[in-house]
Amino acid sequence: MNLIGVLTSTNEAYVKSEKCGKILFIIIIGLLIPLHSIGAESPSEDDQRVDFGVYIQDYKWAEYADDGNKLLEETGNLYGVACDFESTKNIVGWRNGINFFIGQVDYDGRTWTDMPVKTDVLYVGTKLYFDVVPGYRLDSGLWLKSFAGIGGEFWLRDLDDTKTSNGDPVMGAREWWGCVYGRLGLGAEYPVAEEMAVFAEAGVKLPIYTRNEANFFVSGSPSAGLEPAQVVSGFGDIGFRWKQWGAKVSYDSLRFDRSDVVSSGMFDLYQPRSESDVYSVEIFWSSGF
Repeated sequence: MNLIGVLTSTNEAYVKSEKCGKILFIIIIGLLIPLHSIGAESPSEDDQRVDFGVYIQDYKWAEYADDGNKLLEETGNLYGVACDFESTKNIVGWRNGINFFIGQVDYDGRTWTDMPVKTDVLYVGTKLYFDVVPGYRLDSGLWLKSFAGIGGEFWLRDLDDTKTSNGDPVMGAREWWGCVYGRLGLGAEYPVAEEMAVFAEAGVKLPIYTRNEANFFVSGSPSAGLEPAQVVSGFGDIGFRWKQWGAKVSYDSLRFDRSDVVSSGMFDLYQPRSESDVYSVEIFWSSGF
């Protein structure tokens, strides 16, 4: 939760170079029930491929009061690396992947006393997923597929200490976020030339569990465990493969409703309604085997 926006706060002083070493890494294993394929032909050869990519994200995070007014907004670029492994088997295949990201964005919000403040926010985190991929490859080479799976996102959100316009110091806040969700969607890939293919997919995230461990460096309120309810959110990408190289443009989102109020020392705290929207461009190297 972004408590800085609702309650005001900000993080303890820290040295960013020390923070960059903190990456929350969690591995999720899900058991899924495969969907029935829409085709009836025999499965093709069980090919596999792995993609290694680097990407840049245009990141936006916002929080809203109960009346709909925006409490804060964070914008900036995050940078990451990704690895995706996929079985391209006809009928029923599978895939999984993981990526890591880091970056600093601009914070524009308010303190607990409703004073406007600006600061920097460090993000360090990871995303991972596992999907079962039923599909059918037509004689033309068009590969139609669906996917169902489980995914998770885990990140550190660290707000720098700052000052108000009057020069009053404002402490920062440190939040450890984690959310787990189901994944469901459709996609397609088509070879437009002998060594080139285009692809696209779109899906939704189905809420399972979210938690935010927020630490405030405020006397009488050391920390709070908050559980904002995740709301169904969307994602998708479109791109191309050429020989062993490829590129894609992606959209990803997360939506959270307001959490219940949690008592922490002298304060009653909650995570306001929150949203993230991320647009990214990735270049990757692909190898089949």
